[in-house]
Amino acid sequence: MRNARRLLQVTVVLLFLTAPLAQAAPPSGGESANISESETWTDDATMNGHISIGNGATLTISANITMETGSSITVEEGGQLVLTNGGLYSNDLNAGVMVNGVLASLTLNFGDLADEGVLQLKFDHEIPNNVKMHVIYGDTTMNASGLDLVQFDVPLNDSNLTITFDAYYFTPTYILWAKAIHSGGDTTTIMAQDITATNAPLYWFQSAFDIVAHGDMSVTSSEVEGANITCHSLCQFDNAQLTGSAPIHAATTASLSVQDSTIAGSRTDEDIVLHDQASITYTNSQGTGGTTDAWIRLLSERSLTTNIPNGSLDISGIGWGASNWNDLTDENGAILLVPAGQTNEHKRIVEWMDGEGVVHQEEATITLSVSSSWGVFSTTIDAPMTSSGSIELALPYVQVTAVEPDSSTGIANKSVPGMVSVTNSGAVPVSSVSIWCYEGAELADTTQMTVSLNAGETKQVPFTWYAYEAGEATLTCKPLLPSALNELANEVMEADGATSEVVTWTYAEEVEEAPLLIWMAAALGSVGLALFARAQVQKQRYVESENQANELLAAEDEEKSYPDEV
Repeated sequence: MRNARRLLQVTVVLLFLTAPLAQAAPPSGGESANISESETWTDDATMNGHISIGNGATLTISANITMETGSSITVEEGGQLVLTNGGLYSNDLNAGVMVNGVLASLTLNFGDLADEGVLQLKFDHEIPNNVKMHVIYGDTTMNASGLDLVQFDVPLNDSNLTITFDAYYFTPTYILWAKAIHSGGDTTTIMAQDITATNAPLYWFQSAFDIVAHGDMSVTSSEVEGANITCHSLCQFDNAQLTGSAPIHAATTASLSVQDSTIAGSRTDEDIVLHDQASITYTNSQGTGGTTDAWIRLLSERSLTTNIPNGSLDISGIGWGASNWNDLTDENGAILLVPAGQTNEHKRIVEWMDGEGVVHQEEATITLSVSSSWGVFSTTIDAPMTSSGSIELALPYVQVTAVEPDSSTGIANKSVPGMVSVTNSGAVPVSSVSIWCYEGAELADTTQMTVSLNAGETKQVPFTWYAYEAGEATLTCKPLLPSALNELANEVMEADGATSEVVTWTYAEEVEEAPLLIWMAAALGSVGLALFARAQVQKQRYVESENQANELLAAEDEEKSYPDEV
């Protein structure tokens, strides 16, 4: 009985192990399917629909799956997509080889079809009449102006046909296909993705299906053609061939590894777009090449916060094109330097590997400054290579710490000297700081005070204080803030200043001095009057003496003129 039960258990286990896994083939009728348990696709098939690989489940594809246009594979967080020794393909694609670059050339070989035939080359659009687009085969030059197709007589006997282009036309121009016509109308067509090209990168104009990996994805020894791939987690490409499946978009949370792989035919000017802080390892791999970068780092935007409202910004060398401009922060000290948008994309590219495999990085700087009568305060940093960054501008901090008159008393209409202590406790020097002093709310009459200070320096500044009325008064001194720093007042100065001890002002005593002056004036007047009277008396006496002398002389003269008669 026990043996029979044991046999039944073993049989059930074996049946379970050998039973096919659920949903072991892709959807084919446009339906959606959720994969919640791990499964493997090993048979070649066509997928038409949508699948979602859930948390904890792994879908392994080891087969060639043709993807119908509009289909999708979504890997949820915790899920895995493993493509190994297989492929995901789309035939509903539209690719072109861009031929209006410098030294662009194509090499075609249709095999041994006929001795002679006609080669046709199809452009993606009609070339305007007023531009230069010359297509050259051997000694024959065709002017393609006004045409969307050119043709040449060529040998089709397994010959290599080299076509070159001489263009002065800046609109991207693509060859969609090359066709050989022979033997009375038989044709053989080589699509753009199969043309051997030099200096003519392959572009795919649209994708056919989507792969969105929130979980992990690995592609090993496999090919993916025509996919639109977005990675949010770990995506690994090892010995993989990606044709028409670029650019791969790696979200900021993604980690991308590309080893021994080939990426051909991007739909844009880059094979891989790393968004914000996505990481990449790119080893021994080949991209589309030419003007198409192997990868770029594209920021979602470029914003900046600072401690300077309405601060001046000098921006230099930003992005792929090394753009320069000047700007101002807003009233909060913030600025959106480069918003999201296609027209600003080049300013948001901060790092890239070019088509030759050389890694470049922007050499950008941002200078933040504010100018005032205290000086110009500025700092320069390397532009942040993140979507948001910050600049902190070092500033002075000026404070009057003490006001010390030399005396606690003063005479009205006279002055009291003293010292003001001024400190700069900020991180940078400051110059030409004016110190203003007040008696209450009124501006006091003091000598002008101006001081310059290094960071961390304190100085004693002399002053003279004049008062014109008797009474008690205090002197409050503070820095005069330049208007350019009004919005930074709390950051650059202590606005309350410092206040002195009380000084008592009195009027001068004049009561005893007045009588003395009067007596001195009277005395001086008396002395002057006496001296004047004495001078008058002396003058009178002199006149009288002179008259008497004259009379005596006259008498003597008369006696000489009339002698006595005896």
